[in-house]
Amino acid sequence: MISGEGGVKTYILVWLILVILTGIAVSVAGMDWGGWGLGAALGIAFLKSGLILNYFMHLKDERGLRLFRWMIPGILAILILFIGLTFLDVAFR
Repeated sequence: MISGEGGVKTYILVWLILVILTGIAVSVAGMDWGGWGLGAALGIAFLKSGLILNYFMHLKDERGLRLFRWMIPGILAILILFIGLTFLDVAFR
């Protein structure tokens, strides 16, 4: 049984938001935005992963573990570093 604040209604709402964000991501992929297309796609992916982590993996209910609060920004910083280094490598070839 699903428990928590809001229960099934919350999960359905989050699922609908994920479906809408997926539709927006598919729409953005079909448009020519130049360099902004990748940023838009990564922003949408960031929002979707945040919703999944918070609601479906129940990380918003974790109070005692500070590891998650430090781990996620650290992983994002490493990801941004790798993407930035890749863009620098491609830009100066």
